[in-house]
Amino acid sequence: MKTVDAVLIGAGQRGANDYAPFALRYPDQLRFVAVAEPLAERRARFALQHQIPLDNQFENWETLLANPQMARAALICTQDQMHVGPALAALRAGYDVLLEKPIATTREGCRQIVSTAVGLNRQLYVCHVLRYTRHFQTMRQILQSGVLGQIINLDHRENVSWWHMSHSFVRGSWANRDESSPMILAKCCHDFDILMWILGRKCERLSSVGKLVHFRPENAPADAPERCLDDCPASETCPFYAPFIYVDLLPLWRNVAETSTGLIRLAIQAQLRAPGLVKALSAVAPIMRQVSDYRGWPRSVVTLDPIPESVLEALKTGPYGRCVYHCGNDVVDHQVVLMQFEGDISVTLTMHGHSHIEGRSTRIEGSHGQLQAFFGLGGSWIEVSEHRSGRSTRHDTTSEIGAAHGGGDEGLIAAFVRNIQEGRTQQALELAQQALESHLLAFAAEDARLGGQVVSTNKLDHN
Repeated sequence: MKTVDAVLIGAGQRGANDYAPFALRYPDQLRFVAVAEPLAERRARFALQHQIPLDNQFENWETLLANPQMARAALICTQDQMHVGPALAALRAGYDVLLEKPIATTREGCRQIVSTAVGLNRQLYVCHVLRYTRHFQTMRQILQSGVLGQIINLDHRENVSWWHMSHSFVRGSWANRDESSPMILAKCCHDFDILMWILGRKCERLSSVGKLVHFRPENAPADAPERCLDDCPASETCPFYAPFIYVDLLPLWRNVAETSTGLIRLAIQAQLRAPGLVKALSAVAPIMRQVSDYRGWPRSVVTLDPIPESVLEALKTGPYGRCVYHCGNDVVDHQVVLMQFEGDISVTLTMHGHSHIEGRSTRIEGSHGQLQAFFGLGGSWIEVSEHRSGRSTRHDTTSEIGAAHGGGDEGLIAAFVRNIQEGRTQQALELAQQALESHLLAFAAEDARLGGQVVSTNKLDHN
């Protein structure tokens, strides 16, 4: 099929590092012909990687989209609060759009983008990558098979690790509700989407509780300075000490080792015990090099040159070197949403930022069996236990080593490209409408939390 030409708006972590590499791996399917990015170094690096001429490198999306249409597709990966403008402009300029989640940070923005795509009959893909993972596809197939009988209860947990919470929602771009969005939207629009998708049902009503409890000034160690590297007296004991997280990377490696298997587990265990040996072996063992020369998230967010020396320098003045108790953040660090789905299925979604291990855990109780599952950084699994036979079946749903979001990122881009090639606009718009429903649930959950109320979801369109 014909290669899909695309423009990238926002060459940060998600756009340049997670989605765009698909074009380098499969140049016969996707090709980038232009980029808009305000940071010159990011823009130049992306242009070099994808051989984009200088005339097609832009400082902002307005200039790019003011030109005659340059490609079939536009990938919009700006910060959350900057989605509405480029998304609407790209749709109106004739582009099919892949839009990083959340759609927008307000109900009005979400509705406007989706309704514009529908009105113009343009494809709109929202980056709900979990649908494209082996893990959640397998879970959905198990539920559809009927082996669990009638679904009675579902408990789903978004276990944000303590160091991820501090990175993204305390020090990072999603720390303040008014500057980004509620954490239940930023982190869990994925989860609302998955819950509706695997159950094949809609939520009828919900309530929610949650608050910011720990990452507050009164919980800071005695005499803790504003920045970790300003002689913090708790540098040897505080788990949130920035060099420990970003230079040593011990929390990341421990997390991956906890849930991985095989060679990658052995490589990471070796890194934890003898990093010098791993460095020496990396010259002849690629899997060791993946660990010893790691430059991915979260390091890649701290600095454009994510080697230890550059990371340490960035921590001296940048946002990721701040004490987590003096960041002025205000999003919750835990929230629970209680829902009733069609068919009187009771569902709980728990999101919290103090998990020892990063990952999503799911437990589903049915009249004929039980499903338990874990979706982690290093590995994933699903176990089904049948009531009558007592038989248990375990499914290994681990993705390939290094596959972002359990392979969901690549699966999403592949589906987006394929739908454009095959002209499946109606299917894409149906997915966009479903994405909108998940976002409206997140807004409703935040309303319920703030107002201490039960929200009937048949009123969502009027809020």
